[in-house]
Amino acid sequence: MRARSYSEVIRFSFGVTIGPMTAHRSLSRTIRNKFIAGLVIVIPIVLTVKALWWLFTYVDSLAAPLALRILGRPIPGIGFVITLAVVMLAGMLFSSGPLQRLLHGLEDLVASIPVVGSVYGTTKKVLSGFGKPESQGAFKRFVFARLPGRTTPGFVTSTFRFTRADNTTYELCAVYIPTNHLYVGDVVVIPEEDVIDTDLTVEDGVGIILSAGSSMPRNVVEK
Repeated sequence: MRARSYSEVIRFSFGVTIGPMTAHRSLSRTIRNKFIAGLVIVIPIVLTVKALWWLFTYVDSLAAPLALRILGRPIPGIGFVITLAVVMLAGMLFSSGPLQRLLHGLEDLVASIPVVGSVYGTTKKVLSGFGKPESQGAFKRFVFARLPGRTTPGFVTSTFRFTRADNTTYELCAVYIPTNHLYVGDVVVIPEEDVIDTDLTVEDGVGIILSAGSSMPRNVVEK
């Protein structure tokens, strides 16, 4: 029986050992990405349920004694019914018309409050970016932004044309740069040529930000 050469042993070893290791890394990355994607889906749901539960508890604590005083007996479920009615009524009244303008005015007032305004505005924008078509979402696409001294991941939220006083025009992009996970960050305005588009989707970008970059794919292709 012919003894194996050194190169044959190396090829055999790589075929048996490195292959499963590569597959294991790929499986681990897939599991991590799916877990992060699940967090992105679950967290808004949990926050919504917690908010509704707090609203229900608060309304029920007011409605139950009032019903007992007026009708002389408690009415089971009155807090739940009133909560649903309040949420539906708010959606009907503040989704259009003068009350919508009033709501926008209150939001502008909240936005002027330091810290509170930035957290409220950013959280609302982030949450409004999901569950909509990509063209209507808050985040248009996930990119790498060239900034002075660094290149950082971010989300393009809008593009616009800027005209200077001498009539020189520039194509600019507003890019949201998360600075604390996803819900707090800065908006930078940079030239379109300093925005690097890749094959990564917005969902990929959310996973990368939430994982502090650990879910970045091995190969990223520029578009």
